[in-house]
Amino acid sequence: MNEIIRSGTALLPYAVETFPPELNASTPGKPVTATLKVVVGAGLTRSVRCDRLTVKLRIGEGASAWTGNRTALDSGVVGGESPGQGDGWTKYDGYPEGDWQVFEFEPTTTAVFDGNWRLTLNVFNIEVNSAPGWAEFQVVEKTSTSGATTDKATNAQYQKAPSAFVFHSFHPKDLLVGNGDRATLLWQGTQDAAYTMYWGETHEELKFGPDQPFGEWRSPELHTPTGFMLQARYTEDGKTYERTLTTTVSVIKPDLELRHLTVNGTLTAKGAVTAEGTLTANSTITANGALTVDGDTALNGHVTAVGSGKIVRIRELRGPVKSGGQTADPALLIKSDVTVNSANLLSVRNMIGLGTYPTIDIEGHLKLSSSGRTTTINGPLVAKGNVTLDQKSLHQPPQDNKLTVKSAAAMEGATKFTGPVQGYRTSYSRNWGQNTAPTSSNKYTATAPTDGLLYGQILCYDNTRYNDNIGFKGSLHVTVAGRTYRCDAPILRQSGAGAQHYTLTAPVRQGDSIAVHITNDTTSIYYSKLAIGLVWRPFGQDSPLAGFTRTAEAEPSIVDNEPAPPDSEATATD
Repeated sequence: MNEIIRSGTALLPYAVETFPPELNASTPGKPVTATLKVVVGAGLTRSVRCDRLTVKLRIGEGASAWTGNRTALDSGVVGGESPGQGDGWTKYDGYPEGDWQVFEFEPTTTAVFDGNWRLTLNVFNIEVNSAPGWAEFQVVEKTSTSGATTDKATNAQYQKAPSAFVFHSFHPKDLLVGNGDRATLLWQGTQDAAYTMYWGETHEELKFGPDQPFGEWRSPELHTPTGFMLQARYTEDGKTYERTLTTTVSVIKPDLELRHLTVNGTLTAKGAVTAEGTLTANSTITANGALTVDGDTALNGHVTAVGSGKIVRIRELRGPVKSGGQTADPALLIKSDVTVNSANLLSVRNMIGLGTYPTIDIEGHLKLSSSGRTTTINGPLVAKGNVTLDQKSLHQPPQDNKLTVKSAAAMEGATKFTGPVQGYRTSYSRNWGQNTAPTSSNKYTATAPTDGLLYGQILCYDNTRYNDNIGFKGSLHVTVAGRTYRCDAPILRQSGAGAQHYTLTAPVRQGDSIAVHITNDTTSIYYSKLAIGLVWRPFGQDSPLAGFTRTAEAEPSIVDNEPAPPDSEATATD
């Protein structure tokens, strides 16, 4: 559990976490030894000068204390070696101060935290006591933004839950589901805790029984990639403890609701397209099927209908509204030939020319046949140039509701698609088995050829013989355009257990740089026991990432292509 703590007087924020990540009180049969990590320098938007940092832990056997054995505690510091970062930091031996154990850290020269680097303060070998509650600690900084530095304290607590409260392994059964399918989410934890599932703007208090087994929940139908948050609450002796886990389910060919959308290539809509706002096309629009417009349509340019065998049907034809908002219709001018073939009729109820005794002026040819269909004009019709149709509706047969745009179309206003929008292409994948995954010194890199989604998964095959390394983890880092996405794969079980899957999803834009590598927590988890898999889902053009291979449409999941498990005789991590 990672927490950000701040105080009203301190200048530095702190990111606090423990290993194991979820801290429980010890029991005689299950002692807990923990490490407290305080990360300094994250989230800063200004420069802060620092001459000393101090971490204090409350000592004792009560609910507000960490441990009763202060002599076992040790400390360490990571980072801050470069100029401006302190030129190296010194950690001093801890010493008692009443009910507190104090650990001091000092830079060789004044350090300047500016948000571009991090310093990690560690307190090791915390033999957690047996009293659940909230363990108290304090971080004292000697800092300033200018001038002399002074001490400023930040007081905080960290949850130390009862040993019976466990909650972990929250993940989807399938990383990808079809549009309209339901996802199955799985987890492990204490059964008599209360669980609440959150997604979108909705939440559900989970109830378990014969029809709803514990540790399993089915989502409603999904149409877009969806994030889920599961919160567990456990009450003991009148105190309630909370833990929260998150996961994401991706959807194949999802529905999209966008504010702005620019398509540089062809846009094909195989279903209905509805524009509830202004639709602007700066280039040619070609409709090979029926085009139905139920609202007003203002055509300020030329209207050309020259296709062989094509028909233009208009129920009512009038001139444009006069300027200034007047409702009277001016004359409708026709300056080209009007031809009615012999199989159709043109009916005119009242035809009046111009002037006091108006005559009919047709500057082009007017050809009217005497048989076939009837054409009826109930008002003046003048066509000397362009034709503007000011008509509320132009009805087409409903079975022909289809709009096809074969040239580029730029939507400058808000565009809302209420039907499916198909933009995702074939899936591509690449897997690295154990002992082959890219590292920080040998990263996999690529440049995105188009927009898309990159799905990542890390598998941990390491295990722990004596349960002493549970929580040490391997981490998958995916950096897209300078932003890093990360997921962790901790050691969770005893020797012989299978690997667990941990996933992430990263949105990618065309031209973004992509870098992928893994890290592992010291030697308590082996690099050689980690494997990763990536799935690339391009949007728009069908373009793979470097080194990726096409994945069958029916099997896009990373899980289906995971590396083989390690040999069952492998030595467990001690």
